[in-house]
Amino acid sequence: MIQAKAVSVKNIAIYLTLSVILAAGYMVSRPHQIVSATAPVFMGEEIMVQPAAKAAPIAARSVALEPTVVKVVPAPQSNILPLPIVPPSIAASILPVYPAQALASGTEGLVLLSVYVGLTGQPERIETKSSSGNAGLDESAAKAVSQWRFLPATQGGAAIASRFEVPVRFVIK
Repeated sequence: MIQAKAVSVKNIAIYLTLSVILAAGYMVSRPHQIVSATAPVFMGEEIMVQPAAKAAPIAARSVALEPTVVKVVPAPQSNILPLPIVPPSIAASILPVYPAQALASGTEGLVLLSVYVGLTGQPERIETKSSSGNAGLDESAAKAVSQWRFLPATQGGAAIASRFEVPVRFVIK
């Protein structure tokens, strides 16, 4: 009877050791996914805003947009390096209007806006990262940028959400 218990305990110890080895082997060999909690941030070129002539309309740059098709691509399941990210670009933009009060008081300034560009290229959130010190200039810049359209950032041909920082400088000349 004592021999049977010794054999039984020995078998349990062997099975337990094998289970631990198999679990450790699974943990080491499983693919690791790199998950980013934040959207990548890209910096755009500075936009220069000057008072418009009374009769001339505000200059606008526009590009015809085609409907954006969002591809759903499964996450890679291997330990290869992630594909490079292609930054978003401005597809259509309008210049901000120079506020009349700021123009009359001779106020100039630089506004830095952080735009969250969604998968379709629409600006989903606009935050003032750095204020010009004048609420009118800040609001005018944010209102104009909210009407912009972007080509979204891509990674491996699939659209990804990102942040795009836009400096807008208001200058009276």
